[in-house]
Amino acid sequence: MICLEVPNTDDDGVLEERRRGGRRTHVCEVCDKDFASASALTIHTRVHTGEKPFKCRECDKAFSDKSSLTIHSKTHKLVTPFMCGTCNRACLSAQHLTRHLRKHTGEKPFKCRVCDKAFNLKGTLTQHSRTHMLVTPYMCGTCNKACSSAHHLTEHLRSHTGEKPFKCKVCARAFTLQGTLTRHMSIHNGEKPYQCHVCLEAFAQFGNLVRHVRVHTGIQPFKCDCGKAFKQSGALSSHKRKKKH
Repeated sequence: MICLEVPNTDDDGVLEERRRGGRRTHVCEVCDKDFASASALTIHTRVHTGEKPFKCRECDKAFSDKSSLTIHSKTHKLVTPFMCGTCNRACLSAQHLTRHLRKHTGEKPFKCRVCDKAFNLKGTLTQHSRTHMLVTPYMCGTCNKACSSAHHLTEHLRSHTGEKPFKCKVCARAFTLQGTLTRHMSIHNGEKPYQCHVCLEAFAQFGNLVRHVRVHTGIQPFKCDCGKAFKQSGALSSHKRKKKH
């Protein structure tokens, strides 16, 4: 197994220690990368193992480090107007929403200089660029996407196979991810835990609350190149089809 991360050669402390022949105390046994502390090494090793010990109390998502969980938890606590109207994902800013929407629009502004592949996120391009330099066992045989673990590769492969292993026991719908099924179940159990603080209307899903709140705030996060803005992504899509731009 080979680490997907490029070793940080700018760590002056590590380089100085090596020049002096000092003992390396926090070294990854898989990729031989040095770390300043035992805790940093522990977090890094999860890149290889796929371990995600930090679990969200609101949904079934899990993360390899505490900071990622903290950021994710905010999506359950904040009423944000930056919600994707297609998949109900909550974004913390207009910039994050813009990046996320490319998954639905198909826009891929980041192009690889080595081959002709293009990507919707700069980080994905960075990860792809490493495939020209590194060999990883978690490589998609269809699109050559490099995954950081076997778990991520398994989830990614479903985008090609169409496999939906998570089935609702109430209706016939099926989903590619467990988290999507969990959110779907709120439709059947009748729970409406998300309440508008302005008019007190309650909703089963957080995304529905976020879209509703825009009625009160007037925020229109979905903008067209022509200058017009809309509260819902569907309205923007309809506008583009009519104007053909």
